[in-house]
Amino acid sequence: MNNLIKNCIYTVLLFSGLCCYSQTGTITGKVTKSGGSPVEYANIALEGTQKGTVTDITGDYVLKGVAPGEYVLTASYISLVAAKKIIINSDETLKVDLVLDEDHLNLDEVVVSAGRTPEKLSEIPASITIVDSKQLKLLGTNTTNISEILEYAVPGLAPSTGTFSSWGQTLRGREPLIMVDGIPQSTPLRNGQVDIKSVQPNDISRIEVIKGSAAIYGNSGDGGIINYITKKPEKDKSFSGNSNLWGTLNLSNSEDALGWGAQQSFTGTLDNLSYYVSGSYEKTGNKYDGNGDPLSPTYGLDNTKIISTLGKVGYQINEAQTVDLMFNHYRTRQDSPFVPLLGSLEVYNAEGDHLVTPTIGVPPTAENPIPEEAEGSGITTTNVQLKYTLSDLFANTTKLETDVYYQKGKNIFFYDATYFENGGQTVVNTEKLGFRPILNTKLYLSLPVSMSLTYGLDILKDKTNQGLLDGRVWTPDIDLLSTAPFVQAQFKYKDEWVLKAGLRYDNMKATIEDFSTLPVSPTRDDNFIDPINVTGGDIKFSNTSANIGVRYIKHDEFIPYVNFSQGFSLPDTGRVVRGGSSTDVNNINPEAIETDNYEFGFLSKFEHIRFEAVGFYTKSNLGIGLTRVPDTDQYVQSKNPQKIYGAEFAVDFTYFEDRLRFGSSYSYFEGLTHGPDDDTNLSYIGGDVVSPPKTTVYVSIAPMNKLSASLRMVHVGDRKRFNTTQNDGTFSYAYKQVPVTGYTLVNISGTYKATDKLSFSLGINNLFNKFYLPPRSQWASSLGSYNSAGEGVNGRLSVNYTF
Repeated sequence: MNNLIKNCIYTVLLFSGLCCYSQTGTITGKVTKSGGSPVEYANIALEGTQKGTVTDITGDYVLKGVAPGEYVLTASYISLVAAKKIIINSDETLKVDLVLDEDHLNLDEVVVSAGRTPEKLSEIPASITIVDSKQLKLLGTNTTNISEILEYAVPGLAPSTGTFSSWGQTLRGREPLIMVDGIPQSTPLRNGQVDIKSVQPNDISRIEVIKGSAAIYGNSGDGGIINYITKKPEKDKSFSGNSNLWGTLNLSNSEDALGWGAQQSFTGTLDNLSYYVSGSYEKTGNKYDGNGDPLSPTYGLDNTKIISTLGKVGYQINEAQTVDLMFNHYRTRQDSPFVPLLGSLEVYNAEGDHLVTPTIGVPPTAENPIPEEAEGSGITTTNVQLKYTLSDLFANTTKLETDVYYQKGKNIFFYDATYFENGGQTVVNTEKLGFRPILNTKLYLSLPVSMSLTYGLDILKDKTNQGLLDGRVWTPDIDLLSTAPFVQAQFKYKDEWVLKAGLRYDNMKATIEDFSTLPVSPTRDDNFIDPINVTGGDIKFSNTSANIGVRYIKHDEFIPYVNFSQGFSLPDTGRVVRGGSSTDVNNINPEAIETDNYEFGFLSKFEHIRFEAVGFYTKSNLGIGLTRVPDTDQYVQSKNPQKIYGAEFAVDFTYFEDRLRFGSSYSYFEGLTHGPDDDTNLSYIGGDVVSPPKTTVYVSIAPMNKLSASLRMVHVGDRKRFNTTQNDGTFSYAYKQVPVTGYTLVNISGTYKATDKLSFSLGINNLFNKFYLPPRSQWASSLGSYNSAGEGVNGRLSVNYTF
């Protein structure tokens, strides 16, 4: 089998090389923006043919094997386009430089992460949302909380929880894989669900969100992928930078509510060396809800110090080789003056009338002090990546891109005085080391069908544990070794059809040493479960995932697609193991959760309008999440299959040379589950998986060059699917099955450009000081500590200087 694969690859490469040596011409050149800076990864194409390539990091390109004739040569990147008529002769090398200009709504974005090679967004048969630099800058006027930015910008993503925990902020009802420049941040072996906040938004160039099951990066892509693409060095200057200073204030109750932050970046290129260096510091103040009560400090964002650094260095060895080094460190620590006063859920009758009282922050007392041994909760994430790129392989048909990365995370949770003996505070530690060689081969054939292959190998070593800060072990070390070969193929017929298909095989082994469970008190009544000695062992997983999709691209007015994709994830193994559900790890035998995703959608582009719609259906062989055994606090894997379906719509308008923009999006999905042996008795899935419908509306206007303003609204709808239960005359809702009542929030912002380099911005969130409970604070209200209210009216004033 291995020899057969090798022979096939050699045959393809040999054939592609022979095709490039016919009596043809070559086009070379450079692609720049209007200011002179080069554009990397711009798409180059000859209209009416299948010829194409992309620019390298210096903006240069080479297009070989062009038959003699007259053509229109185009270059495109995001909203930038250029075109030029050319005539090329046999054996001629023609130099054509192109300068990109704006072309709004005719977006052929380059998406690096979608297929692990640059692709036009309009040619990918899948649902993808790009949050570009312009959107990030606009949304960043109001907040540096990336969860809230994504809430407004990404259809299909559940609303923000209002805390630093992302539990419940699912993507189409599934967990997304979070990445920074392709480096996985998620901790699937012991899912702390805090990975959405992994980098400072000021350091992000764009965010790529691939929706639906996506196994192209392996484990944890059930709901899709959220990839933060960080900023890259400027190419047109040897030294430039950006200074940003801001202040925040809660306007519903201003006592000790002042916060502030500062960010400084430097960037430039010196000969073959390019660099980007950035550092930021933020300190938040007290935060209050719409009633003026302090927000709960549990998973809170109040009184938090946030430190973030990003450094990138690139070196151009020659025209075909580059080396890039990236370092990123992100750290948050809370030091709240408050302790939580737990909220409650009261259910009054069989009809389900109920009241959720939120958890709030109160000053400590002798009876309820801040423990001296408690540390501030928060996140620490470090990423290091070394990437090597080699183009012009095999007669300029193949490009090699390989990287080695290191990721380390430390997620500290809140102190619990009654759950652990003598109290304790837990921390999830994770450490990843990965190696990923990837090849991309383009076949320049004189046929109506062009073809490209992306193939490679992912190797990942992941070690994760959960313990207490005082050294006690709760979840022992789980050492995972994963290897996964993959291949993605794209076929393009003329300029009409695109077919994409891929296959990936993951082979994983998790090793756990002997350990003893930790005594805990699930009922918090000083009755602790005796520890259990557990014999370690190996837990093995293997999974094959496939995807196939087709898109019709001939007419901008209607670009439809259909797509089938698979994903998989490991259950929260650490949570299962730590409960001691078995005295032998080999008997636990958790299964991989496999998902099948089907979707149909279309994109329509007109002169001033862009409309996108998609419907989807996804099913999994097992339940996403774990089932809790209340009396023992053990977690076992859910055996109940799940089915989730829904639709997303988005429309954008732009007029007056982009001075007026407005649009809206709507997301709806629902989920059903059933027993493993009875697919006729369906019931609704809880709120931790399926969120309420979400509507967003925005209007942005720039009446003059120096002044711009924006209004944004998000409406979270109702989701009331569950019935009460009765026990001895007391009514209640099951865990995660409390109805959700909707709400509407309005944000405004404005920016004034005093000069070309200096600007001032003001953003106000929750303009009407709405008291509301985020969806998680409602469906998880039976837990008491998770039902914090959302923040009341608050503002952010910033000044930005570019040089």
